[in-house]
Amino acid sequence: MPLSAEVSLPLARSVDYGARRVAYSGVLLVGAVVLGLAESWLLSFSPVPWLRLGLANVAVLVALAYVGPRSAFAVTSLKVVVVGLATGALFGPATLLAMSGSVCALVAMLLVRAAGSRFSVIGWSIAGAAAHVVGQFLGAVAVTGSDGVLSLMPLSILASIFLGAATGFVAWALLSRLRLAV
Repeated sequence: MPLSAEVSLPLARSVDYGARRVAYSGVLLVGAVVLGLAESWLLSFSPVPWLRLGLANVAVLVALAYVGPRSAFAVTSLKVVVVGLATGALFGPATLLAMSGSVCALVAMLLVRAAGSRFSVIGWSIAGAAAHVVGQFLGAVAVTGSDGVLSLMPLSILASIFLGAATGFVAWALLSRLRLAV
């Protein structure tokens, strides 16, 4: 199967497109929340506490490719809110950083997706991961009032390229299975 950005939308064949879109979005949101909570738990064991794998973004990528941009926005923003609520960080700086990173990531993925078939979901993911880092660091500067945190940004962007590629590959593999199942 080629790594193209084109994804056939089996939803278009459905008479009740709206209900299916909501159902798929709900399932993807649950997946994003479960993966986000698992990452939050695993973060406490990480030797690098500021580095997350970004596996919850698999659900956002699948939503963007399979259901559409509105669903991807709902999944990414509700994921931040629900995980923040579940971890007790909803009104803290971590949620602000997560939301700023998530919005920047989605915008980057939409821009790369708009470039056409030159980029696959893996490319979307790499762009989203790098933009997520930039968004989080801009949020951190706003929260702390200091630009000293920016010294970690180059290393974080480098890590995001590799982790974004891994996340994108997982999303691509899942999307290839979804197309076979429909």
